[in-house]
Amino acid sequence: MSYPVLFFLAIIGLVLQSTLFNHLIIAGVKPDIILILALFYSIFQGPGRGGVFGFFLGLLEDIFLGRFIGMNALTKGLTSFVFGWIATGAFRENLLVPFLTLFVGTLFNELIFLSLGKIMGLTWSWNLWLWKGIPLAIYNSCLVPFIYARFYNWATQNDETQAG
Repeated sequence: MSYPVLFFLAIIGLVLQSTLFNHLIIAGVKPDIILILALFYSIFQGPGRGGVFGFFLGLLEDIFLGRFIGMNALTKGLTSFVFGWIATGAFRENLLVPFLTLFVGTLFNELIFLSLGKIMGLTWSWNLWLWKGIPLAIYNSCLVPFIYARFYNWATQNDETQAG
């Protein structure tokens, strides 16, 4: 996969997440394009590269949008690593793989983020995970049919080009 293209997608994702998606809030949440990109990448590249890419994307998000530098980097890096490992050997052509990866991965990411916040002394309620995590997982998962086919075609075409 081309790193300049991935970097470009990350910047576009950050811009969309901080501008346009503020107008697409449903049930109090907006899609987490950065997490979606990190998890899709992890499905194709595995836990090592996926974890590093997730960490990098989370750090970019922390620098440009975050209040707690490092929290998104840690949570997205760990989430990408874990779900890259789980998806290893999965039949990624099956739409159920990215759907479940995004749904469960989003829940996992939000739980880790909330846990880190609690460890740091923030007074967030555990109910926040229910009221934010579940709607966000549903929202992110609903985007799979619109995003995954393009990402899949780009990733597999790029892999074939590098192999040949």
